[in-house]
Amino acid sequence: MTVFSESSHEFALEQLRIAMGELFGAERRLRGREQHQARDLTSSQFRALALIDKDNEVTAGEIARSADLNPASVTAMLDLLEARGIVERRRAVTDRRMCLVSLTPKGRKVVEEKRAQWQALWQDRLGHFTKEELVAAFRVMRTMIELLEEF
Repeated sequence: MTVFSESSHEFALEQLRIAMGELFGAERRLRGREQHQARDLTSSQFRALALIDKDNEVTAGEIARSADLNPASVTAMLDLLEARGIVERRRAVTDRRMCLVSLTPKGRKVVEEKRAQWQALWQDRLGHFTKEELVAAFRVMRTMIELLEEF
């Protein structure tokens, strides 16, 4: 981890830009490793399940947008998760073309367990930061998201 030894604001901004690029690279490497390792859930699957858990029932299109996946990938993911008994799909009553996805009781348990693992990891790695540091990090990250959305 780089410590800002120079006092200039420009240097700190450049270090943040570099760290953001490294973060994106780490996320790409994570996705690549997941394709070659047997895991209970991939990060994309967990993001999809967390969305379903939050909203109770979502469309495949909403999952695709949230997990940044193409619709064919979402269909394949849902096929796998449905075969494992984690999600269930049903046609919407008002529009039979629309497929709604929800968690099964097993799926809710999987999400709770995975969320607990992530929370423990976050606490272990980030729990030593003060509330003020975490709030500042949050604000910077939200601004970086806005920057990327506008680019």
